[in-house]
Amino acid sequence: MQYDILIKNATIFDGTNSKSFRSNILIKNGKIIKIGEAIDEKFCNQIINAERKYVCPGFIDINNSSDHYLTLLSSPNCTNFIKQGITTIIGGHCGTSLAPLVKNQLSSFDPWTNTDNFNTNWKTLRSFFDYLEAKNLGVNFGTLIGWNVIRSGLIGENFKNLTDFELKQLLILTKQSIKEGALGVSFGLGYPSGRAISKREITAVFKELKKYSAVFSFHLRDENNTFINALKEVVDIAQEYQANTLISHLKVQGKNNFENFDQAINIINQANQEKHPFVHFDIYPYDYICQSIYNLLPDWLTIGGTNVIKKNLSDPLIVKKLLKDLKENKDIYKNLIIVDIEKRFNIFKNKTIEQIAKNMDTTTENALIKILSLAQKQIIVLNQNLSQKNIDAGIKNKYGIPATNGISFDNNKNNTGFCHQRSIGSFPKYLSTYQKTIPFETLIYKITGLVKEKLNLKTKGIIANNQDADITIINPQTIQDNSTIQNPLAEPKGIETVIIN
Repeated sequence: MQYDILIKNATIFDGTNSKSFRSNILIKNGKIIKIGEAIDEKFCNQIINAERKYVCPGFIDINNSSDHYLTLLSSPNCTNFIKQGITTIIGGHCGTSLAPLVKNQLSSFDPWTNTDNFNTNWKTLRSFFDYLEAKNLGVNFGTLIGWNVIRSGLIGENFKNLTDFELKQLLILTKQSIKEGALGVSFGLGYPSGRAISKREITAVFKELKKYSAVFSFHLRDENNTFINALKEVVDIAQEYQANTLISHLKVQGKNNFENFDQAINIINQANQEKHPFVHFDIYPYDYICQSIYNLLPDWLTIGGTNVIKKNLSDPLIVKKLLKDLKENKDIYKNLIIVDIEKRFNIFKNKTIEQIAKNMDTTTENALIKILSLAQKQIIVLNQNLSQKNIDAGIKNKYGIPATNGISFDNNKNNTGFCHQRSIGSFPKYLSTYQKTIPFETLIYKITGLVKEKLNLKTKGIIANNQDADITIINPQTIQDNSTIQNPLAEPKGIETVIIN
């Protein structure tokens, strides 16, 4: 028999959290077909000598934002992820997915990117997968169903409870999408489009889909002052229904709230002790955020979407109330750096709100209101508002799953106007930073086998016979994240070979 690839002299971390072992791997037709003794190399089309290297399952990014920023469509090769050792990305988080769509529109993506130049020619998840097949994605892709998107597609941005008939329609759509290959459902409770999502809706989805081994992902309602209450809301529902739950990019913002993270970890630990583990969270290894500015504004201003925000900002009484709110929370807003905005307002890019206010000769509150009034679509800000101590605790926790929450781009060509380090360095940073404090087999398990178990990925996430040949080969001596805030595109080192089935 002729084989496609032989990986010889490999130190293998197989993704099961077991100790490494030394062996050889044979690959044919995109599958691992044999792990064991070497064979005559003349029967192998390609030979990789992995002496003094670590051979692992291809990394799985459980929370990826390439669909939110539409770079999944504009930069489908995903070169930056492959250079991190990632072979599979999972989208559809925070209530927002590219499919299914109730209407052929992408307005739900406006908080993240400019959707003017994109059109959709699909509605169902199956037709979207067919579309992606034609794009020749560089990595494997899986997705959740974004509840916010289908909810808004059905009833618009209206702040209202669903009627029984509307809820039934959406349940039929989610059930069909699960049958077409969706991994679960996500809820963006912290976004304007998700403020009205009730426990009634969430539990109805749980009941409808639990038998399909679906995962349920949540962006919490609040990551600031009421963070603990927001976490308890999700964990309490998850416990009641024993639902397979993932909390998206778990974090608490603001120095005054940092101490609440330990309590959050205790809540998650306690929930998982009462039954088999069913509540996990993903987390990225950087202490700052790139996010839509609308997520930082008070609920009463943003509920109803961008059209309502525009109307609110033209009302003097509402603006007066907003000014008061902004003054009381000045520390949240003044140091925000605008990293992406509609092109006609590029004069604001890479400046803090405080700097913009100074240039306008006005207060930070008035400057922020002016920016919101001018730019009605995406405004992405860099917010240095996280605790490194909390990040370390989250990554070391047994229920924490490292993720990039990043966007794709190809050959260092980033067309989105900004880039967070997490898009290019997350996994090398994770491995290099924590390999001295976490056993390497556990580091690999968290981004391979654990994700396989969580998402019920049958042929990915471990090195074993008949599994997909998604493999990453690491040089443990050189693994390193070289990106910085000032130079986020600096490529990592140490990922030497990536095989994608």
